[in-house]
Amino acid sequence: MSRSGLLGFAACALFMAAHAGAQAAQEVTTLAGSGAAGIADGPAGKATFLFPYGVAVAADGSIYISDRAAQRIRILTPSGEVRTIAGSGPIASPGLIVRPGYRDGPALLAQFAGPEGLAIGPDGALYIADTYNHCIRKLWRGEVTTVARIDHPENLAFDTIGNLYIADDGTGLRKLGMDGVLTTIRFKSYSGQSARGVTIVNAPEELVVVGGLDGIVVYHPATGADEHFAGYTLEWPRAVPNQLAAIDARQFLFADPQAQNIRYVRLPVPPFVGRVFTRAIAGGEAERTTENAGYADGSRAQARFYDPMGIAVAGDRAIVADGGNRRIRELVLPDLRVSEAGAGAGTDANHYEVALAGDASIFADTIGADSICAHIETTFDRSRRFPKPVRCHTIAIDSGQPAALDQDIKSTVTGQHFNLVILDTQWRQYAASPNTDALRARVQGLLNVLTPLRTRLALVWDYPPQDVAFADAGLVLPPSPELTFDRSLTMEKALRDLPILQYDLYKDLVNYELRSDTQPLFTPPIVALPNPRGNAFLGDRIAAALLGAGLGLDF
Repeated sequence: MSRSGLLGFAACALFMAAHAGAQAAQEVTTLAGSGAAGIADGPAGKATFLFPYGVAVAADGSIYISDRAAQRIRILTPSGEVRTIAGSGPIASPGLIVRPGYRDGPALLAQFAGPEGLAIGPDGALYIADTYNHCIRKLWRGEVTTVARIDHPENLAFDTIGNLYIADDGTGLRKLGMDGVLTTIRFKSYSGQSARGVTIVNAPEELVVVGGLDGIVVYHPATGADEHFAGYTLEWPRAVPNQLAAIDARQFLFADPQAQNIRYVRLPVPPFVGRVFTRAIAGGEAERTTENAGYADGSRAQARFYDPMGIAVAGDRAIVADGGNRRIRELVLPDLRVSEAGAGAGTDANHYEVALAGDASIFADTIGADSICAHIETTFDRSRRFPKPVRCHTIAIDSGQPAALDQDIKSTVTGQHFNLVILDTQWRQYAASPNTDALRARVQGLLNVLTPLRTRLALVWDYPPQDVAFADAGLVLPPSPELTFDRSLTMEKALRDLPILQYDLYKDLVNYELRSDTQPLFTPPIVALPNPRGNAFLGDRIAAALLGAGLGLDF
């Protein structure tokens, strides 16, 4: 967004803050909509919607809104007023819907049938995915016209030269060229036809990113190449994206009307991060998605949504069309630690550089102060043992085989400037080697690579959550404590006298579970990913244990 757009957007936000009092400091706030069903224009807090669906933010900070059930296009101005700018018809009785229709012409007499996605064209006009009329409409200078016939258009995005890309669910990605020619983009990496959301990324090269039920496809218009990233739909609850909104070429947001939350998704960068990572950044995370639905402003964790549909990124904030709540919401984005994703920010001699290496399902969380790496940084810095600021990077390796893990670490750290590699060895295959000689040889192989680089090695012996049980299950011991004990003896014997730092999490985890006031460190249990509490527990204890073993005293 341009500087003038950000200023306009800020003006709108300031207006709402003046009328929302204490809400101004909250991370999720309501910009418009009383929550009542209706089609009333007026002051933002009193205006009513039927089912707001799509949003687009203009350069002056105005927010365009498609009200799908009302068959209208609305605008939230920077001064805090909601106005209808296209569409007509009364609310049908009985029911909470305006009867659909189809009519071009003067904007306030035009008719729509379920308008969904919106995009502002380089010509300044507003383009509308008129989904159930199976066409793309254009609103310009008070007139509505039809520009293309499409099977089932859901969302829209313009590239820098004026081509319009259309998520046509059931057909795939379509392109409406500046010459008016409509084409279908056939992907090489993905044969499906699910296309729910589409967004454009302009740097370092222009990319078209499509989200559907089967993952994300990144299309390179300059070369015609494409990449399919499956995996984010494997989360529990199963993620169902609506519109995508780009933060940059690897990070996106989408509204998830099934899980009733707003999700962050980050694409992989092998060999550091081998799979897609996604996490809810606002709204509930209950295993039963119906428990997430509701309406609440406040912190990102406390906020609740009901059928969030459209989403747009504007600076450090996201605008959400919260359909079921009949409101337009604003979300302050968290600090996204992109430097963790494969040392994306690079390593240098000005920091004490730490690499935290392990299973991507455990170490992929890179959202702000919640992450394990962030807690390691904080604990190390507070020790005042390091002459430089500590910077932690996650190397998330998607491999269940110890030899492959070792090889990935060797190839990753070579050419980088790491002072410390912390290897989390939570896999049973790694920790329970068939014999002590094999385990010792494996670790010695890592030392042979790291030592010439003046990089220290620390091993953290971790355990799957089921081995220490969940507090709410009433269990306090692992299913096979004898196996855990035997494994510890094997590791101790194998690694005796090697120049490494070690920390076994087992006792700390079990002691945590024994506390009467314990709360789960991993949620939801079916996926067993650390929640913010778990990230703090793991990061703080790993760092404290390594400091206790003498890390930092050699400066």
